[in-house]
Amino acid sequence: MNFYKILGIVLIIISGLIYTLERGFTVLSTSIVRAGFYSGRMTGEVPNVEASGILDNFYVPLFLAFGVLLIIYWFKRKG
Repeated sequence: MNFYKILGIVLIIISGLIYTLERGFTVLSTSIVRAGFYSGRMTGEVPNVEASGILDNFYVPLFLAFGVLLIIYWFKRKG
């Protein structure tokens, strides 16, 4: 049944999309913080805001794991 394969692929794609968007917004917000720091001529250490990791958002590993499990289930059921 192709339902499991398609659902697994969709979940993996959604997981990657959520991670990419979250990482992009984190980098963008870091750039805004640094730009504000430099334009305000503040002294001291430049703030170092790190980009989010893959395990920071609960849904990214959840969707990735379910997607991989559904594809494995599809392969086992197919054979």
